[in-house]
Amino acid sequence: MRLNHINHDKTRLLLFFGGFNTDYNCFEQFDRKTSDILFINDYSNMDFEELRYFDFSPYTEMNLTAYSYGVWAANQAHLAQSLPEINKSIAISGTYYPVHSEFGINPKVFNIMLNALSLQTMANFEKNMLANCLKGEFKKADRTLENLRQELINIKASALKSSNEDGFEFDTVIITKKDKIFPYRAQEAFWNNHSHKIVLDTGHFPFFEFETLDKMLEL
Repeated sequence: MRLNHINHDKTRLLLFFGGFNTDYNCFEQFDRKTSDILFINDYSNMDFEELRYFDFSPYTEMNLTAYSYGVWAANQAHLAQSLPEINKSIAISGTYYPVHSEFGINPKVFNIMLNALSLQTMANFEKNMLANCLKGEFKKADRTLENLRQELINIKASALKSSNEDGFEFDTVIITKKDKIFPYRAQEAFWNNHSHKIVLDTGHFPFFEFETLDKMLEL
């Protein structure tokens, strides 16, 4: 895991677990500098030590946003007892199962992506990620192809042995109905009984719907 601390000299912190092929660049335009941000991504390893020993003491409020595969990663951090006390939390376009026939991306589809990973397939991935979404300028992540390959390999291996008992209880869940990356049926099946579930008629990257990270947490 990679941590990027964006310091705006605030006493409020947003822990943001990004998805596959993302980094802070992808979300910087939605950052209104009302919170410091601890951006967490790159699941080519699931070592929680840096997160566990991060100094949260300057903050009086801590919120959590988890996107796509970041929903699974945030839950794994919770199970590893590496999260601080969270005030508000939201899960977006993901579940606790990154690779799963019912609650995640179908294993066959995942393996095709992994085995055929190339610059062209990543271009197709980004196209599908933004499909059926409000349009805006999208900044690509600064990630190498080999890093992305290792991320997929580790996500697959970690998912097979992941425990999801006593999962993190997100306050709000956003499900993306026209999602071409993380199937809507999988999101709907997993979050079926969640008490505060919002279904958006949009694709996998719904952030242009809200323009700021703050507005999402206010849902």
